[in-house]
Amino acid sequence: MPSFRFRDAYKTVAALAAAMLLLAPAAAGAACLICDEVVELDGVRAKCFRQDYEKFLSTARSAETSNAEVDLSACAGDDGRERRGLDRMPGLLPPGGESTARNQRELRSVYIFDEAGLVCLKRLLDGHEGTIDPSVRFDLVENCKP
Repeated sequence: MPSFRFRDAYKTVAALAAAMLLLAPAAAGAACLICDEVVELDGVRAKCFRQDYEKFLSTARSAETSNAEVDLSACAGDDGRERRGLDRMPGLLPPGGESTARNQRELRSVYIFDEAGLVCLKRLLDGHEGTIDPSVRFDLVENCKP
């Protein structure tokens, strides 16, 4: 009798493994783990994004990962070498250090977006009324839900 239980369990595990292998490619393309989720722009960077939108979109569409680096530094007049990720997290700064991004409203000029993020940011910028200043935050996760 135990051999039947083992055989049934083996079939179940094999079926689950096969299902996971079939679903893995779809899940991998569903989310961009390195893409920026919140965007803060000023008028200069927003104008630059709008001007080069088609270039950024075609880059994302032709990339293997469907991601594009959006570098607005040429329009913004900076070198685009600001730090990202863990280097910019306020909780990881040395004691006495404060986040200059929050205090001085330094804006980033380099972002990473997938195709859906690019399209959504363009839609949000086109639909935005009023001036675009650093106090306006475009939350792509909240505002771009399918």
